[in-house]
Amino acid sequence: MNFKLILDKWNLVSEKGLPEDGTWCFVAWKNCTGEYEWAIGGYQEAEHQFYVNFGMGGMVLEEEEAVAWAELFKDEVFTAE
Repeated sequence: MNFKLILDKWNLVSEKGLPEDGTWCFVAWKNCTGEYEWAIGGYQEAEHQFYVNFGMGGMVLEEEEAVAWAELFKDEVFTAE
């Protein structure tokens, strides 16, 4: 069985702003080498942070580092073949 994830409805932070508090989403940022990375996590407005990669060690991403986001279970297409 093959799983396929398609995500092409990114919301640019510079255009749309940040997600609502408590939103689970895909979040993208630029790493220190200038490459884009993404992860799944939740946005916490009070802390101005995204909490991402929970099952894999976890990390905190400051909101000013986020460049784009897409709401989980809404903006992606997931199929199994």
